[in-house]
Amino acid sequence: MIRCTVCLAENDEYATTCIQCKAFLQDRVPNLNLFETGWQVIESPRRAFRKITLAEHKNYVLFLFSLLGVSLAFTACWYFQLGTRFASLLDLIPWAVGFGVVLGLASAVVITGMYHAIARLLGGSAGFRGSLGLLAYSFTPVAFSLFLVLPIELLTFGMYLFTLNPHPYTIKPLSYVLLIGFDALIAIWTVILAIVATKVGHQLSMTKSLITVGVTLGVVVGVFGFTAVALKLVGHW
Repeated sequence: MIRCTVCLAENDEYATTCIQCKAFLQDRVPNLNLFETGWQVIESPRRAFRKITLAEHKNYVLFLFSLLGVSLAFTACWYFQLGTRFASLLDLIPWAVGFGVVLGLASAVVITGMYHAIARLLGGSAGFRGSLGLLAYSFTPVAFSLFLVLPIELLTFGMYLFTLNPHPYTIKPLSYVLLIGFDALIAIWTVILAIVATKVGHQLSMTKSLITVGVTLGVVVGVFGFTAVALKLVGHW
């Protein structure tokens, strides 16, 4: 809580004006700068997510969700070995980007809606737009990985990254292990940031923040796993 220095009334931590005397309590944050906020998420997550919660406009959230969708699309191409369905890498990349953008925008609504509902059920205080901003900027490491790591993977393995003939591990074992391991670390980092964002933005305890993110992630992974099994069954029959 923030105590007003004028009338001593107690206000919510993210209030900018006093509910009683309307005096200013803290600086307004009208807009978010993508690169400045993204770097702050990496450098000082708590300060960044506090700023995101205070921001009146959650700028660039759909752009960040689109990048998440593109990353997921390339991950699906790798997991399901979809490279065999395309003539070349130049055919696969536009498809993955286009499908990824649609997937990301859909995720902005579906995943955020589920995450927000769980957080509010556990006593979270942020509105839907707040949840959207918190989740979107939690994906900052994924955005960096998409522009820094994926090009290295594509240049190193080419189309073989998305096929098993031969498996990319047999081409360059050390490079493959290091790059896949880095992708795994990025995923873990993203989950940790989402937990911190939930704790700061929704003002929940660490346990409730873990539950919120854990349940949301569990449903997403469950849907992905169900899709994988369904596709394998369809391919078998």
